[in-house]
Amino acid sequence: MTGLTDIRRRFPGLSDGWSRFDGPAGTQAVDTSIEAVADWQRSGNNANSHGAFPAARECDALADRVSATVGELLGVDPAGMVFGPSTTANMMALTRAIAADLGPGDEIICTELDHDSNLAPWLLAARDTGATVRMACLDPDSGRLHTEAVVDLIGPATRWVAVTGASNAIGAIPDTTEITGAAHAAGARVVVDGVHLTPHRHIDVNAIGCDVFTTSSYKWYGPHAGVMWVEPDLLDSLPAYKVRPAPASGPGRFQYGTPSWEAMAGIDAAARFLLETTMAAVIEHEEAVFAHLLAGLHDLPGVQVVGPPDLVDRAPTTMFLVDGHTPLQVATRLADEMVAVWDGHNYAVEAMGPLGLDADDGAVRAGVCIYIGHDDVERLLEAVATLVGH
Repeated sequence: MTGLTDIRRRFPGLSDGWSRFDGPAGTQAVDTSIEAVADWQRSGNNANSHGAFPAARECDALADRVSATVGELLGVDPAGMVFGPSTTANMMALTRAIAADLGPGDEIICTELDHDSNLAPWLLAARDTGATVRMACLDPDSGRLHTEAVVDLIGPATRWVAVTGASNAIGAIPDTTEITGAAHAAGARVVVDGVHLTPHRHIDVNAIGCDVFTTSSYKWYGPHAGVMWVEPDLLDSLPAYKVRPAPASGPGRFQYGTPSWEAMAGIDAAARFLLETTMAAVIEHEEAVFAHLLAGLHDLPGVQVVGPPDLVDRAPTTMFLVDGHTPLQVATRLADEMVAVWDGHNYAVEAMGPLGLDADDGAVRAGVCIYIGHDDVERLLEAVATLVGH
């Protein structure tokens, strides 16, 4: 494996011999994250925050530690770090608070490239407040969301812009920095869905300049949880829906109930794993393996690759179709060869039409992550080749 020759041994879940191209929906956990979860559960520190006894103080220390580690990973002030069960849940809580200040005449800009977790919460907020959602269209020929498609919709009525950092379906990476600058110039705020970007690129939220950045640790080798960074002043000013004893300021306003301390321990370890591995090494490895996958799919007769044809501004994820076979049939055949891929729309609901795909059947999705190697790619390509012409 290019640059990361022995990284696969760090993932106990891969011991069954499968080639796991299903990473865009959730990766295998790294050993240190698994151990951190188990160690916390054994420690006797399970308690709650702000207590007078040692275990409670350990909970407070863990919250500070994981916020600092993820803050380092994302390039943000740890004071804005909110932990929840998923990015979808975090976005529902955020938009419910935002909706308290929306009304008729206000506009929200969303995009066709986004996962529904950065679309449906805004559509619901607009439905309940009379605000309007305007949809930025992706380019069906290139499979990309051009900056002007978003910026040209921004106007005096724009209150929020919601845009993906990278498509979970086809990997395209929009210019969120340019979009954020244009939105701020118009007095609007920006949410960047960084769930699919974080595992594959160095993140500097301060450089992007957005007001909210979301990510999910189970997409980068940690436990099932969502992380939402909100600019600290904004975090304190939003009219959060919360129980009365919840804090009046800080992340606790949006963290409903007792946090999953064991998950937070796992998040800390997974973030530390990425920081120690370095994103430069991750990118070098993933680009080499993904180039192999993309070229191999393009070379197979009867295979239609969906989305951008190249590696430029691209997370290592693609979708494809095989002539004469439904996406589910292809996924099932690959599973017979111990190759895990996804079929369907993968929650990128709005992207299916512009990409020329069936709304429900979608296509086959394969994603490269840190533990996928060239041998895995060969196994996938050989399995797909057996379907061509049959």
